[in-house]
Amino acid sequence: MRLATEHPRCVLRPWQESDRYSLCAQANNPRIWRWLAEGFPRPYTLADADAWIAHAQDCQKDLTLAIEFCGAAVGNIGVRATASARRGHIGYWIGEAFWGLGLATAAGRALMNHLRAQAHFDYLETLVYAGNVPQRVLEKLGFVADNARPQTVYKDGERLEARRFFCALRN
Repeated sequence: MRLATEHPRCVLRPWQESDRYSLCAQANNPRIWRWLAEGFPRPYTLADADAWIAHAQDCQKDLTLAIEFCGAAVGNIGVRATASARRGHIGYWIGEAFWGLGLATAAGRALMNHLRAQAHFDYLETLVYAGNVPQRVLEKLGFVADNARPQTVYKDGERLEARRFFCALRN
C-alpha cells in the first residue's frame, strides 16, 4: 500500500528493513519520545528499529505506515482498533528536523481519507498530553477535545494531564 498525500514530496507506505537507520535517527530524540506512550523505547536503538519494522510488517489488525519525505522515512503514522471495534486509536510522530513542513497534517489527511474509504472505523480517538503542540494538527484534521476533565496519566514517574480527542469518520 502506498498512499499519496497533499504534500508533493510526502507519501505513506509500509515500513521496510532499509528504513532502520532513518527510523533510529529520527526516533532517538527526547523531543519525540516525550510525547509518546510510556512504552516507546529510549534511547531508541537499531534493535528497537528492527523490532518496530518487523511488528509493522507482521501486524494484521493495525495499520502502521512510514511517513516518507523525499525518499526517506521521517516519521510514523498508524491506527489500531480499540476495545470498541468501530473506534480506532490514531498516533503519529515526525522527526524533529522535519517539523513545520506540514507533513503531519498531510499524513493525517491521507490516512483518514483511506480509513473513510475502507469504512472500518466510525470514529478515531487519541490521547494528547498537556503542552503537546502537535495538538494543532489534530484540530486541522477535524478532531475535537472531549469536554470531560483532563485525565491524569503517569509517564516516567511524572504526573501529566492528558485530553482525549475524537473525530467522526462517518456522518
